[in-house]
Amino acid sequence: MDIIDIEQNQIVKKSNNLIKAKGSLSSTSQKMLAMLIAMIRKDDTEFQKYALHIDSYKKEVGITNKETDFYLQKALELMRNPFELKEGVWYNWCNKVDIKSIEGYIVFDIHQDLKPYLLQLKENFTQYHLTNVLHLKGQYSPRLYELFIMKWNEYSNYNKNSKSYTFELKIDELRDILKIKNSYRYHDIKRQVIEKAKEDLKKYTNIKFDYKEQKIGKKVDRLIITLKSNNKGSNDYLNNKKAFIEFVRKSFKPTDNNFPNILRETTQYGDLKVDINGKLYFSGGKNTLFDVDFKQADTIWTWLYNQVKNGELELNLS
Repeated sequence: MDIIDIEQNQIVKKSNNLIKAKGSLSSTSQKMLAMLIAMIRKDDTEFQKYALHIDSYKKEVGITNKETDFYLQKALELMRNPFELKEGVWYNWCNKVDIKSIEGYIVFDIHQDLKPYLLQLKENFTQYHLTNVLHLKGQYSPRLYELFIMKWNEYSNYNKNSKSYTFELKIDELRDILKIKNSYRYHDIKRQVIEKAKEDLKKYTNIKFDYKEQKIGKKVDRLIITLKSNNKGSNDYLNNKKAFIEFVRKSFKPTDNNFPNILRETTQYGDLKVDINGKLYFSGGKNTLFDVDFKQADTIWTWLYNQVKNGELELNLS
């Protein structure tokens, strides 16, 4: 098996069934998990060994002054905190965690039972850029982000021009999915889960939300959640085409006559590259430049953005 590190991909891609699974992890463990899943390659048919560099994790997440044992304990949560994927059937994320084989790394074996939910996904999945979860502060914010981005993506795929999406979320359902502590009353959930996630998502992710409470008698029974795109707070280059174009031009800017390939795979027209003026061209054949006119350039950028966003093509970020 290869040993994969996080530098090779930044996209988290999961089955929607995993996103809706019932379970609880610490915020640190959830971010570790997101980084592991981002290491999975599009063409993988088997899980590899996934190596998380502890110092790189600290830098990405912004944690300091923690000993290696702290990260080991958080890694072990992925073996010790099972989640309910099917009713009455519980799974573990990993079946092995190793801190000895590579100095400074934690090496994970993802549980083989999760292959149908993480490998070769063609439908019923959600993907997002890793940066959307790495800086979230609240314990429940990463899970709420995944649940909300799943709903947002499903809705926006069928309603391209919609500016918002509203849906109901029952408090009991929220308790069950997130396995919120039994000691939490509604005012605790509102303060520690909902309000914290609202603040986090607006500040760090590509979506934001507002909500209204609905009561039965004096008890808050459900929330009416309204999701919106959040360009201002997003670190996600897949959030819109403009952000994507800027990211590609910055990431693949030629240096010293080196023109890196944008895509992992060669297309039928050759390798796709960006020239020194930030314009797309294929290196095969006549090195066709897509700068003939604005309309043609816009067409190829739209195609590339949609292919990458939908998981049909991968950027060459290794």
